[in-house]
Amino acid sequence: MNIIGYKSLDENLTNMYGTTTYEFNKKYVLNGKPEWRKNGFYFCERPEDTLRFIEGFDKPFRIVKVEGSGQIIKHDDDYYGYYNMYASSEMILLEELKREELISIVVNSYNQMRVLRLIRSIKLNENEINYILNKYPYLEDDIKYYQFNEKDIYMKKILK
Repeated sequence: MNIIGYKSLDENLTNMYGTTTYEFNKKYVLNGKPEWRKNGFYFCERPEDTLRFIEGFDKPFRIVKVEGSGQIIKHDDDYYGYYNMYASSEMILLEELKREELISIVVNSYNQMRVLRLIRSIKLNENEINYILNKYPYLEDDIKYYQFNEKDIYMKKILK
C-alpha cells in the first residue's frame, strides 16, 4: 500500500527532532516496525496538518510531498481534530510544496478549520492575508489575534 501525503521539515530538510536530514527521490527504510510517536516516517494527508510539528512563526520551514509505503499505520487525534496522520516503514520525498501552493490548497479547500490552522501556524505576509480575507472575511479577528498578536481583540467586542 502506498499513500501520498505531506511532511514538514526545517529549511535544511531535517525533521523536527534533528535526527534525520532527507534528500529528494531517495528511499528511506525504517529499522523495525512503525509505531506512532515511537518509530516511523511520519506524514499527514493534508499539508496544513504538518504545521503543528514545526515552529512556522519563528523559523523557516519546508513542506514536502511524500510517498509512504511498506507497513503503514494510521493515527487520528480526535481531541485536537487531526486525522489521517501516518507512520510508515518506507518513505520517499517526491517534491517540495511551494508556499503559494500551500496557501492555495488550504484556502481553496473551503474549510474554515483548515484555514484557521494555517492562520495559527505560520507568519503570513500582507498578500497572503488579503488573499485569505478575500475568501473568508469573517476570519479577520482570527488574523488580528494570531498574526498581529492583538490578544484583546475578542475582549473589545465583548465590552462594546
